Amino acid sequence: MNSQTLRFVHDDRPPATDGVRVFDSLTRPFLGTEFTFRIIGSSHYISAPAYDFYELSACGPVPGGGCEVTAIPLDPAQPSRRLGFETDTLGCETVVDHRPLSAFPTDRLRSRPDSFDLAYAFDGNPEAVTTIEIGDDGYETYHTYPEFDLALYTRSEFVIADPTADDRTARVPDSVR
Repeated sequence: MNSQTLRFVHDDRPPATDGVRVFDSLTRPFLGTEFTFRIIGSSHYISAPAYDFYELSACGPVPGGGCEVTAIPLDPAQPSRRLGFETDTLGCETVVDHRPLSAFPTDRLRSRPDSFDLAYAFDGNPEAVTTIEIGDDGYETYHTYPEFDLALYTRSEFVIADPTADDRTARVPDSVR
């Protein structure tokens, strides 16, 4: 992996975050428990300890190591990609979509920055941005890279496991397994 990738980690344990700079953070009820959403120095970090859910997205090396890392090339010509993760209580599917930089709603960010749940322009550059929008069953992020003419869009959706189901596979949809 090199600096021309965005690395995704989904794990059931928190990653090492020593030295990670947090630029914006929001803790709120989501899916029946508390989630914390953060824009960090190299991308984003989302956690829900009650579900053993930790998602780290980073442009640089992933702190701590020891977990499975998916490298997403920062190439606008890449096809969409699906990442799945599940714990005993939660299933998550993240779709990563490579879009041209012009797909990012820059005008919205400039005129209504509070319309995003979290937003941060790195070094004040309105074209180098990470945003997070939280919905009813998931969240969306944008990570923009003007140097690649790229707006990397992600959509993460969740399914909460049914504790009354006899078979775990009956609780989590095929798209997440």
